[in-house]
Amino acid sequence: MSDDAVSVPGFHNPEIFEVLPNACLSPTARDVFDVLTARQEPGGLVKIRQQDIAERLGLTQSVVSRAIGQLRDKGILSERQRKGTVLIHPLLAGYESLSHMVNHLKDPDTFVWPLNFPTGDIRPPRARDARTGTDFDPDPDGGEDAPAPEARPTLRLAG
Repeated sequence: MSDDAVSVPGFHNPEIFEVLPNACLSPTARDVFDVLTARQEPGGLVKIRQQDIAERLGLTQSVVSRAIGQLRDKGILSERQRKGTVLIHPLLAGYESLSHMVNHLKDPDTFVWPLNFPTGDIRPPRARDARTGTDFDPDPDGGEDAPAPEARPTLRLAG
């Protein structure tokens, strides 16, 4: 990218990224998606060739093509794009701010296609999860609130 490129999108919808594991992406598809999100313009348009992704990840172009196919099958990427560009789903795309995202999604010209994976509940760990059957406890407090600190820190205004 050049120095005069568009501003880097810094705001992502946090709720949709919580359910992204439900898409059950292969590790390669997840790596490709990470490259695409890092290279996107605000709104999700990515100008990159599969060959460039393959070189960046040290993979063959056919492996990257299969990963992009999986991302399209799940609805994470648009089916209809020009050669050399990819469009990330508007709910997964990065934006300059929350208001930019809301305005983009409300725009009648924005096409929001369906995601092809469950987005209702966070799925439980898979049986092949390395932590299954171990002493790992993701919630060691048993759902209880963390104890409040004894003394509140003093806050100072910068400037």
